[in-house]
Amino acid sequence: MTRPHLLQEGQSYTFRSYFEMPYEADEILAELGYSLLKTRMELPRSDRNLERLPELQQRIDESLPLVQQGGNKQTIKEPKLCPYKSTEKV
Repeated sequence: MTRPHLLQEGQSYTFRSYFEMPYEADEILAELGYSLLKTRMELPRSDRNLERLPELQQRIDESLPLVQQGGNKQTIKEPKLCPYKSTEKV
């Protein structure tokens, strides 16, 4: 049994269009022939002493599970593309 196509052939889509769709990111990527891998990113390291780095890492780790659970599909997808924003000065 083949599943129905999520994207219409010949239809033009904008970046925003994908976020307005009622599908999960992995479903859209599969339609395009890609897969989604969620993993912790390893970013370039600094030699600077960042005194509050452990606290920031803890806040990020505590916040991410909350973003990825619950809510509607739109609210689940949006934070994944936005940088982590804090109202506190680091």
